[in-house]
Amino acid sequence: MNQVIIALDGGLGNQMFQYAAGRALALRSGARILLDARNIHAQGLRTYGLGEFALGGEISLLADGKPPRNGRLGRMWAWLTGAPPTFREAGFPFDERISRLGADVRLEGYFQSERYFADATDVIRRDFTPRDTLRAQIETLADSLLPDGASVSVHVRRGDYASPAIMATHGLLAADYYDRALRLVAERAGATTACVFTDDPAWVRAHLRLPTETRFISEHTQNPLQDLMLMSRCTHHITANSSFSWWGAWLDPSPNKVVVTPSQWFQATHGLDTRDLRPAGWLQT
Repeated sequence: MNQVIIALDGGLGNQMFQYAAGRALALRSGARILLDARNIHAQGLRTYGLGEFALGGEISLLADGKPPRNGRLGRMWAWLTGAPPTFREAGFPFDERISRLGADVRLEGYFQSERYFADATDVIRRDFTPRDTLRAQIETLADSLLPDGASVSVHVRRGDYASPAIMATHGLLAADYYDRALRLVAERAGATTACVFTDDPAWVRAHLRLPTETRFISEHTQNPLQDLMLMSRCTHHITANSSFSWWGAWLDPSPNKVVVTPSQWFQATHGLDTRDLRPAGWLQT
C-alpha cells in the first residue's frame, strides 16, 4: 500500500501541523502514514509529542536510526534506494502544489495553515482526541479548574522564546497585547474569566495583571498536553505567537468562539508572509 511519510520536527504544535497536512493528503490519496521522528531524536532538543493522541488511520512510527540526508546527496541517495520523492513547502504561505500530490511522498516543512487540511477538519479534531487514560485526567482537571461560565484561554509563551536566539525570530509579546485582546473579546462576547496557560507560571503570576477575574491554570497541570486540551475547553481564546495556542483555539469546534491573535507573529525583520496562518474569522491586534 502507498504511504505518506511525514518528517516531524519542532515542538508539539509544529508536529500537529505536520501530521494534519500529511493526514489530509493520506485521506485524499488512500495511503497509510509513516511518522518519521528520527530528526527530532537526533537533535535531542524536542521529543515526539503525538503519542498521547488517538490518531486514526494506518499509522506507523519510525524513531530509530539516522535521519535522511538533505540537499543534492540526499536526493541522489533517495534515487539510488528507490525512496519516495520529497515534497518541501516553498515558504510560509500555503503551498498549492500539495493539492497535486499523490501517495508515496515524503513531506518536509511546517505547513502552518488550516488550508492544508480544511477538507479533513472533523477527522483531524477526532485524531487529536487524547487517549482514554489522559482523557479521564483532563475531565477531572476541567471540572476543578475551569469556570462554569464563559471563559477565555490566555496563552503566555516564554520558555525558549525568552532566549536571545529564539527571541530574534519570534519576539515576546508585551502586556498591552493581552489588554487589547481582552477588550476585543469583551466587546464581542461580554465578561469572561481569564484562564491563563503558560510555560513559566512563576513569572506570569508575578508580572501579568489582567482586568478581569483570572485563574492560573498551568500552576495545576503536569504536562503541555493537559494545557492544550484545557485551552480547547475554554469559550474564547487569546493566543500567543505560538503554534501551541493556535491549536488550543482551533481544537475548540464552537462556531461562536472569539479568537484573538497577535498581528505580528514573527519579528518584522524576518519578513515572513503569514497571510494563511489564521483561519477565517480569527481577529488580530
